Amino acid sequence: MEKIRKITIKDKDYPKTLKQIAAPPKQIYVRGNINIEHLGIGVVGSRLPSSYGKQVTPKLTEELARNGLTIISGLALGIDALAHEAALRVGGKTIAVLGSGIDDKSIYPAVNKNLANRIVESGGALVSEYEAGTKPERYHFPARNRIIVGLSKGVVVIEAKEKSGALITSKLAVENNRDVFAVPGPITSQYSYGPNSLIRAGAKPVLDANDILEEYGMVNQNRSDIKNLNNLSLSAEEKIIVNILKDSSAHIDEIIIRSNINTSSLNGLLIMMEIKGLIKNLGEGIYGL
Repeated sequence: MEKIRKITIKDKDYPKTLKQIAAPPKQIYVRGNINIEHLGIGVVGSRLPSSYGKQVTPKLTEELARNGLTIISGLALGIDALAHEAALRVGGKTIAVLGSGIDDKSIYPAVNKNLANRIVESGGALVSEYEAGTKPERYHFPARNRIIVGLSKGVVVIEAKEKSGALITSKLAVENNRDVFAVPGPITSQYSYGPNSLIRAGAKPVLDANDILEEYGMVNQNRSDIKNLNNLSLSAEEKIIVNILKDSSAHIDEIIIRSNINTSSLNGLLIMMEIKGLIKNLGEGIYGL
């Protein structure tokens, strides 16, 4: 059964950071755990990402989630869904802010209903200022974006065309004294216009998760773990696997191609590395350090 709570701006459970924005919603509806233990980082971008966006989003978001940041996005197709999925894949927390009701019948887009439920089950939350049964309307989404900003310390724009919701979110971030980060892209791509323009205007360019973590005085725990791994006595094949996974998690098919280790040998190797505590099976054939 759906457990939806109504939290008014006068309630103690209302997020403090959300109160700080220029026009906080008078009430929000919540499914799950909205408490943000560490920093919240908004991750936004195109609904139709390029292959570059599809590669960058999981790589960056996984690293942020591994280091304890709560990933906040809008459950939309494209960059949003990739960011939520990446956080879940590494056991991180993620919050989805919707432009519709958060009951199962109203979740939009409907294709992400399963993702929405997994977010709640994993300890994250669905949030909306619209009551159950509210259908998505076009004007709901710019309003929704201010809640993403309100729950976040900073916002990362990964891919965005010249006119996009992601740029509206970045504008709201600036207006509400939030940090704006942008992932640079090739100048030949229409999806790079948004982040490249933001960088030109003063947003901090992001080449990897460290550019965000260091902004908040955080140490990249995964980098520390990699250094510790490098000090261990590893076999030649184990070193190959560690080098493949040091930047981001990878599917077993990708590991086979990049390692040039045959399938039967690799399966045994991965099992032994997991027993040793060197790697983790993240599910669905995906492994990470």
